[in-house]
Amino acid sequence: MSAHIAVFNIPAVGHINPTLSVVEELVRRGHRVSYTVTEHFKRSVEAAGAEPVVYTSVFGDYYTHPYTPEALPAEGLRFFNEAVETLKHFEEVYENDRPDVILYDQMAWAARFLGAKWNIPTVRLHPSYGSNEVFSIQSRFPLASEVAPEVIEMMGQLAGFLPTVGLEGVGPVEFFTKIEDLALIFLPREFHYDGDTFDERFVFTGPCLGDRSAFQGSWTNPGGKPVLFISLGTAFTGFAEFFPAAIEAFADSEYRVVLAIGNHADPAALGELPANIEVHQHVNQLDVLSQAALFVTHGGMNSAMEALAHGVPMVVVPQMSEQQATAERVEELGLGRYLPREATTAATLRETVDAVLGDPATAEKLGALRDAIRATDGPVVAADAIEGYLKRIA
Repeated sequence: MSAHIAVFNIPAVGHINPTLSVVEELVRRGHRVSYTVTEHFKRSVEAAGAEPVVYTSVFGDYYTHPYTPEALPAEGLRFFNEAVETLKHFEEVYENDRPDVILYDQMAWAARFLGAKWNIPTVRLHPSYGSNEVFSIQSRFPLASEVAPEVIEMMGQLAGFLPTVGLEGVGPVEFFTKIEDLALIFLPREFHYDGDTFDERFVFTGPCLGDRSAFQGSWTNPGGKPVLFISLGTAFTGFAEFFPAAIEAFADSEYRVVLAIGNHADPAALGELPANIEVHQHVNQLDVLSQAALFVTHGGMNSAMEALAHGVPMVVVPQMSEQQATAERVEELGLGRYLPREATTAATLRETVDAVLGDPATAEKLGALRDAIRATDGPVVAADAIEGYLKRIA
């Protein structure tokens, strides 16, 4: 039986990319999938076969953030405002075309509001760590203090808003800690903190990768040198000195260096580049990782999972608490090294990369996890779980 499945997300590459191959699989099985996106991501969801529901986000066309201690406490307010300001638009779009089930990113609160208001079943999508009674990223690696004035203000506004969407008696803490009957986590269980404590309500799909060349283009190594891929992701807007340090570290080295600098750094400001270094604002990350010897990354979960799926070791330079969690986990599992931002220089970058590539134990552990990931067809596992849920609620 085909269903109308609505996907709600935030306009962030690392949140949308893991869902695209799942959408493609659901469409292949005959389901109709609608997907809330900004104009920036319209092509990507169309390529997966979904119907884009285009909206204007308070984050702009896509999510960015400096990840500074001063700015982080206000993130909750931004996500609350995003949800409240987009809810009316989504109500108008779906009023006469209500979905059978809503799949929602853990940060897409408007989906929770709409599901509660219209009594539509919801499934949570975790592009990063899941939360259960034992583990939550906020308790172990808090993004911001719970007593920060901005956090207190957000919690107060949320408490006042929840009854207006049919969530009377539900407080903000309960809203955030609620565990759905089904949650999909786009990680292998082996990588997740306390992975063995997550029960049958949680389905670990592992990385869900697909062909993105239709909207990301392609990349091929132009020479015979081993590829060193360096990127801090698309959301981060600070740490301007990082890319010059990376260029200094690997100029005229034995590596073909691919720098992906995003839209927040000026390529011209990097000056004349050595012959072995190429700079892109955006590049097909899967193509580069399929040919990479090592990945210097901020530790965004989408990037980390794509590296692990290709068996690529990492040097992780995190910019915020969740990425620090990933950096520590990568080092703990012997999959690479954690290099703190404050310790990152041209010299330490070079030393750390050389140390990781010179460690045979790292390659062995990466190979084992890569094989485990490849043994699981993530999009199929996810689609099976969603269809099983649809049968239970029918």
